[in-house]
Amino acid sequence: MDFPNLFHFEWETVPFRLIAFVIAFTLHEWAHAYVAWKLGDDTAKREGRLTLNPIPHIDPFGLILILFGPFGWAKPVPINPLQFRGNKRLGIVYVSAAGPLINLVLAVFFMTIYGWVVKSNVLASMHEMAAVAIHETLFNCVLINCALFVFNLLPIHPLDGSKIVRFLSPRRWDGFFYKLEVYGPWLLLLLIFLPALRGLILNAPLSMTVSWVVEAATAILSLF
Repeated sequence: MDFPNLFHFEWETVPFRLIAFVIAFTLHEWAHAYVAWKLGDDTAKREGRLTLNPIPHIDPFGLILILFGPFGWAKPVPINPLQFRGNKRLGIVYVSAAGPLINLVLAVFFMTIYGWVVKSNVLASMHEMAAVAIHETLFNCVLINCALFVFNLLPIHPLDGSKIVRFLSPRRWDGFFYKLEVYGPWLLLLLIFLPALRGLILNAPLSMTVSWVVEAATAILSLF
C-alpha cells in the first residue's frame, strides 16, 4: 500500500473521499471535544463543537485542499487545560490521543462492514453504480481513517502526536519542545511536498496499521 497515493486528485474518487474525510474529520474533532468536556473543560461545548454535525468541524478550504491535493485540515477544537480535573498534562495527552484513536476505531468499524459486504456478496444483487459507490466509500473510509491515525500521531507540531510526546515527557524538557515547535510546520511541508520522504516515514506504519485493522475486523466477523 502506498501512502502518498491516498491523497491525490482523481475526479472519479472525489465523492467517495469526500464522504470518508467528512466522517473522519468530524469524529476526530468531536472526540477531542468530548474528552475535554469529560475532563471538566466545556470550552468546546460552549463553542458548539461537542456535536456530530460536521458543519462546525469542517474547514471548507482545508477539505477542498485534501480532496484535490496532498494535505488539508479540519477546524481545531479549542480547549482550556486549566479547567481539566486532576493532572493537567495527562489531560492534554488524553484529549490529543482521542482524535487519532477514534480514527482507528472508525477504520476497524468500516473494515468490518467492508468485510461483511465482500463475504456476503451482497453487492452482486445491486445495480453496478450503487455497488461501486458502496465499495469505494467503504474502501476509502478504511484507508483514510488509517492514514489520519498514523499521520496525526507523528510527533511534529501542531499534530496530536507532538502534544502526546511533549506532555508525557518530564517538565524540564518543555523548553526543548517549545523551541522545536517553530520547525514543525516546515517539517510538515517537507512531508507534504516530498513524496519520497513521506513514503519513507509513513508507508511502513500505515501498512502495519492497515494489517492490524484487517485482522481486527476479521476477528470481529468470525464471531458471527
